Amino acid sequence: MSDTTARLPRTGTRYLHEPAWRGHDVAPVDLVLEGGAMRGQFTAGVLDAFMDRGLFCERTVGVSAGALCGYNYVAGDAGRSCYLNVKYAGDWRYLSLKSFVRTGNACGRDFAFNVIPNELEPFDYEAFNSSPMRLVAVSSDLDSGEADYHEFTDALADVDYLIASSSMPLVSQIVEVDGKHLLDGGTCDSVPVLYSLLTGPAKRIVVLTQAEDYLKGPNKLMALLRQRYADFPFYVDRLQHRHYEYNRLYRALPCLHDEGQLFLIRPPEPVTVSSMEKDPAKLMALYEQGYAEALRVWGALERYLAG
Repeated sequence: MSDTTARLPRTGTRYLHEPAWRGHDVAPVDLVLEGGAMRGQFTAGVLDAFMDRGLFCERTVGVSAGALCGYNYVAGDAGRSCYLNVKYAGDWRYLSLKSFVRTGNACGRDFAFNVIPNELEPFDYEAFNSSPMRLVAVSSDLDSGEADYHEFTDALADVDYLIASSSMPLVSQIVEVDGKHLLDGGTCDSVPVLYSLLTGPAKRIVVLTQAEDYLKGPNKLMALLRQRYADFPFYVDRLQHRHYEYNRLYRALPCLHDEGQLFLIRPPEPVTVSSMEKDPAKLMALYEQGYAEALRVWGALERYLAG
C-alpha cells in the first residue's frame, strides 16, 4: 500500500455517493465471480442489473476481475466497474504490456489502486465498510500451491488482497502480504464454488466469463513459468494442471445448476473481448450483454432464490 493511500482521511459515515444497497434487504446468498481481466465487463453488467433490481447478496467471493467487480458491488457503486474499464482501457497505466515493461505490472498498481480511487475517481471506502454485504478476495498462495481466501474487514486496509487477486502470472510482481506470496487467484481456484458450498449459505449465484463451449488448453508458456517460479514448486504444479481442473469444473457447473445447488449465469456466446481489450465499443457491448443476460434469466433466478 502506498503512503498516499495510507494517509487518506476517513469520512465517518458520510458517503461520497448514495450506496445502491441503501434501503434494501440483503439476500442470504453467495455470489461467486470468475475472473478474466477485461472479460469482467460481462460480470459488471450482471451486477449492475442486480443492483438496479435490488438484489444484494450477503457475501461475494471474487477472483481477479471478479474480485474487482465485487469490490464495487459491495460498496453499492452501480456502474463504476464498467465506467472505469471503458474510460481507462486506452490508458497504458491502467492495463497494458507497456505498463508491465515500465512498472513490472501489467495492471498498473499505483494508477489503478491509488491514483484512480484516491484522486481521479474517488472510491467510497465508507460505503464499502458500512455495507451489509461482505467480500472475499481469492488469490493463489505460491508457497502452498493452494487458494487464499481473504474476507475484507476494511476496504482500504485490505486492498493488497485485491491487488494480489488480480495480479496475473508472469506480467505481475508477487504481492507479499501477511507473510504470504500471492498472485492471481485464477490459478488455484478459478471459480470458487466449492469454497462457497463448504462455507456459505444454501443458495449461490455463479457468474462465469466464458461461454458454454469454451475449452481451456495447456499453458503455452509453461517453460517460462517453471523458470520464473522455480522457488514455488507447488504453485508450478497448479499452473501446469490448471486446464484440467478448469475444464472439469466447467463441465460440472451446469450439472450443479440443474440439480439446484447453484444458479449459473454465463455469456450466451463466445467472448471475443481480449484480456487487455482497448476497444471501448467492444467493452460496452460485453457489458450490455451481461446486463441483458441477467434480465433474461431474472424470472428463473427469482424462482431459484425463493425455492
